[in-house]
Amino acid sequence: MADKQVIAVIFGGRSVEHDVSVLSGLQFLEALDPGRFEGLPIYVDPLGQWWTGAALKKRSRYPLEGSETKDLSQVMLDLAAPATGRPQLIAFQKGLMGEKRVSLPFDLMVPAIHGSNGEDGTLQGMLDFAGIPYAGCRTLGSAATMNKVFTKAVARTHGIKVLPEVTFKRPPKGKFLDADTVAPALKAMEGMDFPYIVKPANLGSSVGVGKADDMDGLIAALMTAFRLDSDVIVEPFVSNLTEYNIAVRRGADGTTLTSAIERPKRDAELLDFKNKYLAGGEPGGPKLDTGPSEGMASLNRVLNPDELTDAQESFIRGSASKIFDELALAGSVRVDFLCNSETGALWFNEVNTIPGSFAYFLWEAAKEPVSFLKLTSAMVDEGFRLSANRLGQTDAGSSGATIFRRG
Repeated sequence: MADKQVIAVIFGGRSVEHDVSVLSGLQFLEALDPGRFEGLPIYVDPLGQWWTGAALKKRSRYPLEGSETKDLSQVMLDLAAPATGRPQLIAFQKGLMGEKRVSLPFDLMVPAIHGSNGEDGTLQGMLDFAGIPYAGCRTLGSAATMNKVFTKAVARTHGIKVLPEVTFKRPPKGKFLDADTVAPALKAMEGMDFPYIVKPANLGSSVGVGKADDMDGLIAALMTAFRLDSDVIVEPFVSNLTEYNIAVRRGADGTTLTSAIERPKRDAELLDFKNKYLAGGEPGGPKLDTGPSEGMASLNRVLNPDELTDAQESFIRGSASKIFDELALAGSVRVDFLCNSETGALWFNEVNTIPGSFAYFLWEAAKEPVSFLKLTSAMVDEGFRLSANRLGQTDAGSSGATIFRRG
Protein backbone atom coordinates (compact mmCIF):
# COMPACT_ATOMS: atom_id res chain seq x y z
CA MET A 1 0.00 0.00 0.00
CA ALA A 2 1.28 3.44 -0.94
CA ASP A 3 2.29 5.83 1.82
CA LYS A 4 -0.49 8.04 3.11
CA GLN A 5 -0.45 11.67 2.06
CA VAL A 6 0.29 14.06 4.91
CA ILE A 7 -2.34 16.79 5.18
CA ALA A 8 -1.28 19.77 7.29
CA VAL A 9 -4.26 21.60 8.82
CA ILE A 10 -3.42 25.10 10.02
CA PHE A 11 -5.68 26.80 12.58
CA GLY A 12 -5.76 29.37 15.36
CA GLY A 13 -4.04 32.50 14.17
CA ARG A 14 -3.85 36.18 15.02
CA SER A 15 -7.54 36.84 14.61
CA VAL A 16 -10.51 37.68 16.80
CA GLU A 17 -11.92 34.38 15.50
CA HIS A 18 -8.96 32.41 16.89
CA ASP A 19 -10.95 30.11 19.19
CA VAL A 20 -13.57 28.99 16.68
CA SER A 21 -10.77 28.42 14.17
CA VAL A 22 -9.27 25.90 16.60
CA LEU A 23 -12.59 24.05 16.66
CA SER A 24 -12.83 23.95 12.86
CA GLY A 25 -9.23 22.77 12.47
CA LEU A 26 -9.65 19.96 14.99
CA GLN A 27 -12.86 18.84 13.33
CA PHE A 28 -11.22 18.70 9.91
CA LEU A 29 -8.37 16.60 11.31
CA GLU A 30 -10.87 14.21 12.92
CA ALA A 31 -12.78 13.83 9.66
CA LEU A 32 -9.82 13.00 7.38
CA ASP A 33 -10.00 9.56 5.77
CA PRO A 34 -7.52 7.48 7.84
CA GLY A 35 -7.08 5.07 4.95
CA ARG A 36 -5.73 7.84 2.67
CA PHE A 37 -4.36 10.60 4.83
CA GLU A 38 -2.29 11.37 7.90
CA GLY A 39 -3.26 14.62 9.60
CA LEU A 40 -0.59 17.06 10.76
CA PRO A 41 -1.87 19.79 13.10
CA ILE A 42 -0.31 23.24 12.84
CA TYR A 43 -1.45 25.63 15.54
CA VAL A 44 -0.76 29.35 15.20
CA ASP A 45 -0.94 30.99 18.60
CA PRO A 46 -2.17 34.58 19.16
CA LEU A 47 1.44 35.82 18.98
CA GLY A 48 1.87 34.29 15.52
CA GLN A 49 4.12 31.41 16.62
CA TRP A 50 3.62 28.10 14.81
CA TRP A 51 3.47 24.81 16.74
CA THR A 52 2.98 21.16 15.89
CA GLY A 53 2.68 17.91 17.83
CA ALA A 54 0.19 15.07 18.25
CA ALA A 55 -1.12 16.60 21.48
CA LEU A 56 -2.55 19.51 19.50
CA LYS A 57 -5.34 17.25 18.24
CA LYS A 58 -6.94 17.37 21.69
CA ARG A 59 -9.27 20.25 22.50
CA SER A 60 -8.22 20.06 26.16
CA ARG A 61 -4.82 21.52 25.20
CA TYR A 62 -6.27 24.96 24.45
CA PRO A 63 -5.47 27.66 25.14
CA LEU A 64 -1.73 26.94 25.27
CA GLU A 65 0.15 28.53 28.12
CA GLY A 66 3.84 28.58 29.07
CA SER A 67 4.97 25.11 30.14
CA GLU A 68 2.15 23.48 28.15
CA THR A 69 4.33 23.63 25.03
CA LYS A 70 7.00 21.21 26.36
CA ASP A 71 5.74 18.27 24.29
CA LEU A 72 5.28 20.43 21.17
CA SER A 73 7.68 21.64 18.50
CA GLN A 74 7.83 25.24 17.38
CA VAL A 75 8.06 25.27 13.60
CA MET A 76 8.41 27.55 10.60
CA LEU A 77 7.35 27.05 7.00
CA ASP A 78 10.16 26.43 4.52
CA LEU A 79 9.43 28.80 1.63
CA ALA A 80 12.21 27.39 -0.57
CA ALA A 81 11.62 24.41 -2.86
CA PRO A 82 13.02 21.38 -0.98
CA ALA A 83 15.11 18.84 -2.89
CA THR A 84 12.47 16.20 -2.09
CA GLY A 85 9.84 18.14 -4.01
CA ARG A 86 7.52 18.11 -0.98
CA PRO A 87 6.77 21.20 1.11
CA GLN A 88 8.05 21.05 4.66
CA LEU A 89 8.03 22.59 8.08
CA ILE A 90 11.33 23.20 9.84
CA ALA A 91 11.66 22.53 13.56
CA PHE A 92 14.69 23.26 15.72
CA GLN A 93 14.91 20.72 18.52
CA LYS A 94 17.38 20.65 21.42
CA GLY A 95 19.48 17.51 21.82
CA LEU A 96 22.66 16.29 23.56
CA MET A 97 24.80 17.76 20.79
CA GLY A 98 23.00 21.09 20.75
CA GLU A 99 20.15 22.30 18.57
CA LYS A 100 19.36 20.33 15.44
CA ARG A 101 17.19 21.12 12.44
CA VAL A 102 14.38 18.65 11.76
CA SER A 103 12.32 18.59 8.56
CA LEU A 104 8.63 17.72 8.71
CA PRO A 105 7.40 17.11 5.15
CA PHE A 106 3.76 17.25 4.13
CA ASP A 107 1.81 17.17 0.88
CA LEU A 108 -0.94 19.77 1.15
CA MET A 109 -2.09 22.44 3.60
CA VAL A 110 -5.68 23.10 4.63
CA PRO A 111 -6.24 26.67 5.87
CA ALA A 112 -8.73 26.60 8.75
CA ILE A 113 -7.93 30.08 10.08
CA HIS A 114 -11.07 32.21 10.16
CA GLY A 115 -11.02 35.93 9.53
CA SER A 116 -7.89 38.08 9.43
CA ASN A 117 -4.52 36.65 8.43
CA GLY A 118 -5.97 33.39 7.16
CA GLU A 119 -9.31 33.69 5.40
CA ASP A 120 -8.49 37.00 3.72
CA GLY A 121 -5.99 35.75 1.11
CA THR A 122 -2.82 36.55 3.03
CA LEU A 123 -2.07 32.92 3.93
CA GLN A 124 -3.14 31.73 0.48
CA GLY A 125 -0.84 34.27 -1.16
CA MET A 126 2.11 33.02 0.87
CA LEU A 127 1.36 29.43 -0.12
CA ASP A 128 1.07 30.44 -3.78
CA PHE A 129 4.38 32.30 -3.50
CA ALA A 130 6.07 29.19 -2.12
CA GLY A 131 4.36 26.81 -4.55
CA ILE A 132 2.74 24.84 -1.73
CA PRO A 133 -0.48 22.93 -2.59
CA TYR A 134 -3.45 23.94 -0.47
CA ALA A 135 -7.20 23.35 -0.22
CA GLY A 136 -10.01 25.84 -0.46
CA CYS A 137 -10.34 29.23 -2.14
CA ARG A 138 -7.41 30.71 -4.01
CA THR A 139 -5.83 34.05 -3.14
CA LEU A 140 -8.11 36.22 -5.31
CA GLY A 141 -11.40 34.75 -4.12
CA SER A 142 -10.30 34.78 -0.49
CA ALA A 143 -9.30 38.44 -0.60
CA ALA A 144 -12.33 39.56 -2.60
CA THR A 145 -14.94 37.93 -0.36
CA MET A 146 -13.35 39.12 2.87
CA ASN A 147 -14.29 42.66 1.88
CA LYS A 148 -18.07 42.90 2.22
CA VAL A 149 -18.28 46.09 0.16
CA PHE A 150 -16.45 44.56 -2.81
CA THR A 151 -18.49 41.35 -2.63
CA LYS A 152 -21.74 43.30 -2.63
CA ALA A 153 -20.54 45.28 -5.64
CA VAL A 154 -19.96 42.03 -7.52
CA ALA A 155 -23.43 40.85 -6.53
CA ARG A 156 -25.01 44.08 -7.79
CA THR A 157 -23.17 43.75 -11.10
CA HIS A 158 -24.80 40.37 -11.62
CA GLY A 159 -28.30 41.44 -10.62
CA ILE A 160 -28.30 39.92 -7.15
CA LYS A 161 -30.32 41.96 -4.67
CA VAL A 162 -28.34 43.48 -1.79
CA LEU A 163 -29.03 46.14 0.83
CA PRO A 164 -27.67 49.67 0.30
CA GLU A 165 -24.70 50.56 2.44
CA VAL A 166 -22.41 53.39 3.46
CA THR A 167 -18.74 52.81 4.24
CA PHE A 168 -16.92 54.78 6.94
CA LYS A 169 -13.15 54.97 7.35
CA ARG A 170 -11.55 54.92 10.77
CA PRO A 171 -10.84 58.53 11.75
CA PRO A 172 -7.19 59.59 12.14
CA LYS A 173 -5.85 59.81 15.66
CA GLY A 174 -7.12 62.90 17.41
CA LYS A 175 -10.27 63.12 15.21
CA PHE A 176 -13.69 61.99 16.36
CA LEU A 177 -16.94 61.11 14.66
CA ASP A 178 -19.98 63.25 15.37
CA ALA A 179 -23.46 63.76 13.95
CA ASP A 180 -22.25 66.51 11.58
CA THR A 181 -19.79 64.14 9.85
CA VAL A 182 -21.93 60.98 9.93
CA ALA A 183 -25.41 62.25 8.99
CA PRO A 184 -24.61 63.47 5.44
CA ALA A 185 -23.25 60.08 4.42
CA LEU A 186 -26.45 58.31 5.47
CA LYS A 187 -28.38 60.11 2.72
CA ALA A 188 -26.84 57.66 0.25
CA MET A 189 -29.12 54.91 1.62
CA GLU A 190 -32.17 56.04 -0.32
CA GLY A 191 -33.75 57.88 2.57
CA MET A 192 -33.82 54.86 4.87
CA ASP A 193 -33.83 55.95 8.50
CA PHE A 194 -32.89 54.33 11.80
CA PRO A 195 -32.38 51.67 12.94
CA TYR A 196 -29.13 50.68 11.19
CA ILE A 197 -26.80 47.71 11.39
CA VAL A 198 -23.09 48.49 11.87
CA LYS A 199 -20.38 45.91 11.12
CA PRO A 200 -16.68 45.69 10.25
CA ALA A 201 -16.17 45.41 6.50
CA ASN A 202 -13.49 42.71 6.73
CA LEU A 203 -14.52 40.32 9.50
CA GLY A 204 -16.90 37.37 9.72
CA SER A 205 -18.77 35.37 12.37
CA SER A 206 -20.88 38.42 13.30
CA VAL A 207 -17.92 39.78 15.27
CA GLY A 208 -18.28 43.49 16.04
CA VAL A 209 -21.84 43.71 14.65
CA GLY A 210 -24.18 46.14 16.40
CA LYS A 211 -27.56 47.79 15.98
CA ALA A 212 -28.00 51.56 16.18
CA ASP A 213 -31.43 53.00 17.01
CA ASP A 214 -30.36 56.64 16.99
CA MET A 215 -27.40 58.87 16.17
CA ASP A 216 -25.72 58.42 19.55
CA GLY A 217 -26.05 54.65 19.19
CA LEU A 218 -24.66 54.80 15.66
CA ILE A 219 -21.55 56.72 16.68
CA ALA A 220 -20.98 54.33 19.60
CA ALA A 221 -21.38 51.30 17.32
CA LEU A 222 -18.98 52.79 14.78
CA MET A 223 -16.31 53.38 17.40
CA THR A 224 -16.71 49.80 18.67
CA ALA A 225 -16.36 48.39 15.15
CA PHE A 226 -13.34 50.61 14.43
CA ARG A 227 -11.44 48.76 17.15
CA LEU A 228 -11.60 45.69 14.91
CA ASP A 229 -11.35 47.10 11.39
CA SER A 230 -10.34 50.27 9.60
CA ASP A 231 -13.44 50.10 7.36
CA VAL A 232 -16.97 49.82 8.74
CA ILE A 233 -20.22 49.54 6.83
CA VAL A 234 -23.67 50.75 7.83
CA GLU A 235 -26.79 49.15 6.38
CA PRO A 236 -30.54 49.50 7.03
CA PHE A 237 -31.82 47.10 9.67
CA VAL A 238 -34.11 44.45 8.18
CA SER A 239 -37.41 44.28 10.05
CA ASN A 240 -38.72 40.85 11.04
CA LEU A 241 -35.20 39.58 10.40
CA THR A 242 -34.63 35.95 9.49
CA GLU A 243 -31.32 34.65 8.20
CA TYR A 244 -30.72 31.80 5.76
CA ASN A 245 -27.38 30.19 4.94
CA ILE A 246 -26.31 27.72 2.28
CA ALA A 247 -23.00 26.04 1.43
CA VAL A 248 -21.55 25.80 -2.08
CA ARG A 249 -18.77 23.72 -3.58
CA ARG A 250 -17.68 22.40 -6.96
CA GLY A 251 -18.14 18.76 -7.89
CA ALA A 252 -15.35 16.66 -9.40
CA ASP A 253 -17.06 17.07 -12.81
CA GLY A 254 -16.99 20.87 -12.53
CA THR A 255 -20.65 21.40 -11.64
CA THR A 256 -21.58 23.87 -8.91
CA LEU A 257 -23.31 22.11 -6.01
CA THR A 258 -25.42 23.59 -3.22
CA SER A 259 -26.20 22.11 0.19
CA ALA A 260 -29.19 22.12 2.46
CA ILE A 261 -30.42 25.55 3.53
CA GLU A 262 -30.36 26.43 7.22
CA ARG A 263 -32.28 28.96 9.26
CA PRO A 264 -30.26 29.66 12.42
CA LYS A 265 -32.31 30.17 15.55
CA ARG A 266 -31.36 32.87 18.00
CA ASP A 267 -32.44 34.09 21.40
CA ALA A 268 -31.61 37.72 20.65
CA GLU A 269 -32.46 40.30 18.00
CA LEU A 270 -29.10 39.79 16.27
CA LEU A 271 -27.28 36.57 15.51
CA ASP A 272 -24.00 37.52 17.15
CA PHE A 273 -20.87 35.45 17.82
CA LYS A 274 -22.19 33.94 21.06
CA ASN A 275 -25.46 32.89 19.43
CA LYS A 276 -23.61 31.50 16.44
CA TYR A 277 -21.00 29.37 18.21
CA LEU A 278 -22.05 28.86 21.83
CA ALA A 279 -25.83 28.44 21.62
CA GLY A 280 -27.00 25.15 23.06
CA GLY A 281 -23.49 24.14 24.04
CA GLU A 282 -21.83 23.40 27.32
CA PRO A 283 -20.04 26.08 29.35
CA GLY A 284 -16.80 26.99 27.61
CA GLY A 285 -18.11 25.95 24.20
CA PRO A 286 -18.66 22.67 22.39
CA LYS A 287 -16.26 19.77 22.88
CA LEU A 288 -14.82 17.97 19.88
CA ASP A 289 -12.87 14.99 21.20
CA THR A 290 -16.04 12.90 21.29
CA GLY A 291 -16.78 13.17 17.56
CA PRO A 292 -17.60 15.53 14.73
CA SER A 293 -21.29 16.04 15.52
CA GLU A 294 -20.72 18.98 17.87
CA GLY A 295 -19.14 22.41 17.40
CA MET A 296 -21.00 24.52 14.84
CA ALA A 297 -23.47 21.65 14.32
CA SER A 298 -24.70 22.04 17.91
CA LEU A 299 -26.12 25.48 17.09
CA ASN A 300 -29.91 25.59 17.27
CA ARG A 301 -30.96 25.64 13.64
CA VAL A 302 -33.68 24.49 11.26
CA LEU A 303 -32.40 22.60 8.23
CA ASN A 304 -34.33 22.79 4.96
CA PRO A 305 -36.98 25.13 6.46
CA ASP A 306 -40.40 24.50 4.97
CA GLU A 307 -41.50 28.15 5.06
CA LEU A 308 -39.36 29.00 2.02
CA THR A 309 -41.30 29.31 -1.23
CA ASP A 310 -39.96 27.84 -4.46
CA ALA A 311 -39.05 31.36 -5.60
CA GLN A 312 -37.15 32.12 -2.40
CA GLU A 313 -35.23 28.85 -2.52
CA SER A 314 -34.42 29.46 -6.18
CA PHE A 315 -33.07 32.94 -5.33
CA ILE A 316 -30.88 31.57 -2.53
CA ARG A 317 -29.46 28.67 -4.56
CA GLY A 318 -29.08 30.67 -7.76
CA SER A 319 -27.46 33.71 -6.11
CA ALA A 320 -25.07 31.58 -4.04
CA SER A 321 -24.01 29.60 -7.12
CA LYS A 322 -23.56 32.79 -9.17
CA ILE A 323 -21.32 34.42 -6.56
CA PHE A 324 -19.32 31.19 -6.22
CA ASP A 325 -18.74 30.98 -9.97
CA GLU A 326 -18.06 34.67 -10.64
CA LEU A 327 -15.40 34.88 -7.92
CA ALA A 328 -13.90 31.48 -8.85
CA LEU A 329 -14.32 30.16 -5.31
CA ALA A 330 -13.39 26.68 -4.11
CA GLY A 331 -13.60 24.40 -1.09
CA SER A 332 -16.74 24.46 1.03
CA VAL A 333 -18.04 28.03 1.08
CA ARG A 334 -21.05 29.35 3.02
CA VAL A 335 -23.21 32.12 1.57
CA ASP A 336 -25.53 34.06 3.90
CA PHE A 337 -28.82 35.83 3.17
CA LEU A 338 -31.14 38.22 5.04
CA CYS A 339 -34.93 38.00 4.88
CA ASN A 340 -37.91 40.03 6.05
CA SER A 341 -40.10 37.15 7.20
CA GLU A 342 -43.32 39.18 6.80
CA THR A 343 -42.76 40.50 3.27
CA GLY A 344 -40.61 37.59 2.07
CA ALA A 345 -37.98 39.97 0.63
CA LEU A 346 -34.48 38.46 0.44
CA TRP A 347 -31.05 40.05 0.17
CA PHE A 348 -27.60 38.52 -0.34
CA ASN A 349 -25.49 39.34 2.73
CA GLU A 350 -21.97 37.90 2.62
CA VAL A 351 -19.67 34.98 1.77
CA ASN A 352 -17.61 32.96 4.25
CA THR A 353 -14.85 31.13 2.38
CA ILE A 354 -13.77 29.22 5.51
CA PRO A 355 -17.05 28.79 7.41
CA GLY A 356 -17.23 27.34 10.90
CA SER A 357 -16.84 23.55 10.79
CA PHE A 358 -16.49 23.96 7.01
CA ALA A 359 -20.32 23.85 6.97
CA TYR A 360 -20.16 20.05 6.85
CA PHE A 361 -23.54 19.71 8.61
CA LEU A 362 -25.18 21.47 5.65
CA TRP A 363 -23.75 18.87 3.29
CA GLU A 364 -24.85 16.02 5.52
CA ALA A 365 -28.44 17.34 5.22
CA ALA A 366 -28.27 18.01 1.45
CA LYS A 367 -30.61 16.36 -1.07
CA GLU A 368 -27.70 14.08 -1.91
CA PRO A 369 -25.98 13.78 1.50
CA VAL A 370 -22.21 14.07 1.75
CA SER A 371 -20.46 12.89 4.91
CA PHE A 372 -17.76 15.02 6.54
CA LEU A 373 -15.18 12.36 5.60
CA LYS A 374 -16.17 12.59 1.91
CA LEU A 375 -16.21 16.38 2.11
CA THR A 376 -12.66 16.57 3.47
CA SER A 377 -11.47 14.11 0.81
CA ALA A 378 -13.13 16.16 -1.94
CA MET A 379 -11.57 19.37 -0.64
CA VAL A 380 -8.10 17.80 -0.50
CA ASP A 381 -8.41 16.32 -4.00
CA GLU A 382 -9.63 19.67 -5.37
CA GLY A 383 -6.73 21.44 -3.65
CA PHE A 384 -4.20 19.22 -5.40
CA ARG A 385 -5.90 19.84 -8.78
CA LEU A 386 -6.11 23.61 -8.41
CA SER A 387 -2.55 23.92 -7.12
CA ALA A 388 -1.15 21.78 -9.95
CA ASN A 389 -2.97 23.86 -12.60
CA ARG A 390 -2.00 27.27 -11.22
CA LEU A 391 1.02 28.23 -13.31
CA GLY A 392 3.16 27.10 -16.21
CA GLN A 393 6.92 27.44 -16.47
CA THR A 394 8.39 30.23 -14.36
CA ASP A 395 12.10 30.30 -15.27
CA ALA A 396 13.20 33.35 -17.26
CA GLY A 397 14.74 31.23 -20.02
CA SER A 398 11.43 29.60 -20.90
CA SER A 399 10.03 32.92 -22.14
CA GLY A 400 13.19 34.47 -23.58
CA ALA A 401 13.09 37.16 -20.86
CA THR A 402 16.76 36.73 -19.89
CA ILE A 403 19.05 39.72 -19.32
CA PHE A 404 21.92 38.23 -17.31
CA ARG A 405 24.24 35.51 -18.58
CA ARG A 406 23.56 32.07 -17.11
CA GLY A 407 25.98 29.18 -16.93
